[in-house]
Amino acid sequence: MEPTADEPRLRSFVAIDLADPARSAIVAYLERLRATVGGVAWTRTENLHLTLKFLGDIAAGRIPSLADRLCAVAAATRPFTLQVVGVGAFPNLAHPRALWIGVAAPALRPLADAVEAACVAEGFAAERRALRPHVTLGRIRSHRRRGAPDLTLLTPDGGREFGVAPVESVVLFRSELRSEGARHTVLATYPLAGG
Repeated sequence: MEPTADEPRLRSFVAIDLADPARSAIVAYLERLRATVGGVAWTRTENLHLTLKFLGDIAAGRIPSLADRLCAVAAATRPFTLQVVGVGAFPNLAHPRALWIGVAAPALRPLADAVEAACVAEGFAAERRALRPHVTLGRIRSHRRRGAPDLTLLTPDGGREFGVAPVESVVLFRSELRSEGARHTVLATYPLAGG
């Protein structure tokens, strides 16, 4: 189905919504950072997630066929557990643009690859960068006016553990950019079944 010019477009992405106990540990850490580190546009706690595939602005009419493919991926994937550990920055702490918490799980790569393949089969561009699983904590505001933020609080936390997060579904989100920060809305949830 070809999108029409007047068809609504939705800024969308496929992700894992973080669950407790890791989610609560991340929220507590994020609140501590928010209170002590300036110069960062912090992620709203309700927006914490692990992106599997950013889709960009898509025509609403593309969602049903994409949903079928994501449903099939989820049905073929067993639930698993993420280890949430480590704090860092992209590209690095010396020249940070984004602050993150690391994520690891042997089952994550096959799920991410299957989501990527489903999206490419649906006509979305293939991701050229290697998967670097993470949860974004915040983005550094321009250094020009304020100077770089003091990130010494992050340095000793490279091995910090946030616990585990069970993964039981894949989520298609809509992201609306607003002056107070992005607002993410669940468009659909696809439970993992492992069949």
